[in-house]
Order: sequence, then C-alpha cells, then structure tokens
Amino acid sequence: MAKKESRAAQRERLLRKAAEIQTPDDCDVTVVGGGAAGLAAAISAAEAGASVVVLERDLECGRSILATGNGRCNFANISLDPRRFNDPQFVAEVCGSRWLDDVLGFFRDCGMRWCLEDDRLYPVSRQAASVRNVLLARARKAGVVLAPAREFQDASWIAPEHVGTHGPELHYDPAKSKNEPAGLAEVVHTLPLESLYLMPGSRTVIIASGGEATPFLGNLGLATAPRTPVLCPLACEDSPLAALDGRRAHVKALLTKKDSFFPSWQERGEVLFRDYGISGIVTFDLSRRAEPGDLVELDLVPDLNKSELQQLVDQFARGSFETGCLDGVLDPAIAIQLERLARELWHVEWPEHDAPATPSEALIKLVKALPFVVVGPAEVERAQVTRGGLLTSQFDPATLASRQHPWLFACGEALNVDADCGGFNLAWAWKSGMVAGEAAAKWALS
Repeated sequence: MAKKESRAAQRERLLRKAAEIQTPDDCDVTVVGGGAAGLAAAISAAEAGASVVVLERDLECGRSILATGNGRCNFANISLDPRRFNDPQFVAEVCGSRWLDDVLGFFRDCGMRWCLEDDRLYPVSRQAASVRNVLLARARKAGVVLAPAREFQDASWIAPEHVGTHGPELHYDPAKSKNEPAGLAEVVHTLPLESLYLMPGSRTVIIASGGEATPFLGNLGLATAPRTPVLCPLACEDSPLAALDGRRAHVKALLTKKDSFFPSWQERGEVLFRDYGISGIVTFDLSRRAEPGDLVELDLVPDLNKSELQQLVDQFARGSFETGCLDGVLDPAIAIQLERLARELWHVEWPEHDAPATPSEALIKLVKALPFVVVGPAEVERAQVTRGGLLTSQFDPATLASRQHPWLFACGEALNVDADCGGFNLAWAWKSGMVAGEAAAKWALS
C-alpha cells in the first residue's frame, strides 16, 4: 500500500508545479483570484476572445469551491431574489431578469447537470469537486492561463509611450483616469518558491478575490467597507442551555434587536446547539443581522400553537406538568433539559418579558421562545462569506467597471455584496464574474 503524502510534501509538490507555469509578458485580462467569481470571469473573458491569466494565491485554483455547501456545493437557488442581499438594487441591476437562466446556461455549457433539494440546486454528483473540475476544464479549453501560488501585490497603469520602462513617476494618476490613453496595467505579483517579483502587463484587471483589500486599491482612491465574517455560528451569553450541545432541532428563529420590543426578522430552518451558542443554517442567516446584545428566540414547535402546546403540557391549567410530556414533539434529550429549567422558573431578563409564574407556563415559554442573547460571531475562521469590500457605488452595474478607472473591474466577494445561505452568494459570484469578464474582454479588445 502506497504511503500517504504528507501535507508538507504535498505543498512542496504543488509549489513546484505552480512554478513550472509560465505567465505571458502581457495579456488582455488579468483576473486576481481563482475562486468561483474569478473562474467565471476568466472563462467569460477568454470565450469573448481575450487572452486571460488568473493569479491565485492558493496552491490550486478553485480550492475555495470545495468547501461550499459542506462539500456538496449548493451552487444556486431557483428562487434568486435580490432582496436576500445587503445591496438589493445593485444586485438587481447587475444580474438582470434572466439571472437564473444565465447561471444554468453557463453550467450547462460546462457539461454539468444538477438536481433540486427544496429550492437549492446541487450538482447531480452532490460533490463540490464536480463544479470545480468542470470550471477548470472549461477555462483550460478556452486558453486561460491558470497561475496558482501567485501573491498579488499591486497594479499600476503605464501609458503607451512608457510600456517596457519602469519608474514611480509612471504610476497611474487617478485624477487623469478619464483622459489617460490606452496602455497596460503593470500587475506585480510574487511566486514564493522562487522569491520572484513578476510584472507582466495587462490591458485590464479584474479583482475577484475576497478577504482583506489589497493596498493598491487604496492607492487608486477606491473606498472599501471593513471586512467582517458572516454566515457563521453565533456565540451567546453563558446560560444553562449550553447543556444542549450537539442537539439539533427544526425551529422558527426570531431576532429582536436590543433597542426594540418586537422581532425584526424570522426564518425557519435547522439549528445546532453548541456549548458556546448556536450554529446551523438558520443561524448562519441570523449572523448577517444579529449584533451583540440582540435577542434570538427559537420556537421549537413552530407547527403547534400555544393552545395546542398547553394541552400537551398542562391540559387543566394546574401550573405543573408531567415528566416526558413533550417527548412526542421534541427530542427527548432537549425536553429533559427544558423541563429542568422550567421547574426552576429559569428565564432571560428582557424588556417587556415577564418572568413565568408557574412551571408549566415556564415550559411553554421555553418551547415556543427558547432565548439566546447574542455576544457575536463564532468560529469566524470557518465563515462561509466575508462581508465588506469595494463599495458598489464606485462601479457601473452594467459592466462592473470602476467609474474612476476604466481598466479595472471587480466581481464576487471583492465587492461589498453578501446574501443569505441557500446558493445566493455563489449565484452572485457566477453572474457577476460573467458580467465583469465579458465587459473586460470587450474593453481590452476595443
């Protein structure tokens, strides 16, 4: 049996393989970031006739796709709605009325087929690797140069008469952006294995990378919103509910802001109880809206009203309940914990929330509104999306070109756009990448 390759050995092998990839001295389009949006942009630009290079700092392009949807890649949703995004007007203008058709057509042309679970679309294989592989294959077929292990550093515009020469006085002047003649963007990046600084020229640059904004964006006078993790678990104030760690429930979650008396948002879905707070899909959507001090209440039996629950807990309103009275509608392990807390009349202090008078009243309240006070995001290193990035007002939604720098485009997570779980963020990545790629190719080739 062959010995399994160590991580260190795998890294060295991939670095050597990356070093063998030759990037051209100049090209029409350089895409910074080889994730979902970057690959969609590169394919679209190349198939529009442009020569394209993708710079990816990871050891392989498309790796980030492998982690989506718990490895199954929920790549879109049949109910795409800009209102699920933090910037609905901009998203609507970019994606248009045929958003879903465009995304599905793109993947049909990749040779991928899909299946439906509720409103969510997955590859038939239900493997994220299928999505990544068809994208990489289509990119290579279109002639895209995929260059991983490249750390992007800077991009500066060089006027035609100075192409091939170097000097700080040649850097792009934002004040002259609309009058600058066509030339090349000098794209500086490094290849760690060789400690080389590479400076190929490119007629356009597409920023398709998430994470922290690169310094050159500020040098160009572009504004960014701070980066914060979203679509992640929530840490909550210490409470006896930590004893539910590891249990799951299908709930209706309600969010009440700390300065309000009424819920501002609700959604149904699965929650996973953790010793630090809550996780699960419905929590990920909560994480886009919840702030420290807000109250999350979970209705553990959303299909039963309080009257029906009263019949199960305390039919004759005696103020008490029998052990196991909720085993028929709740996970018995959860029921045991709630019964114990109800007998202690445990509750969370909150404006307009009166303490329960009897154990049965306390149990009903816990079942219909199990309370958690938010401390902040948790496990942020595993957040599915990062909020923040380039402010959308600086980009033309028809092309995703910078209004100030016509050679610069942005798409995907590089822009300050994020959405709920369910394939919305990836659908944005595909479509925005397609728009930016086609527009960048057109600008470069004109």
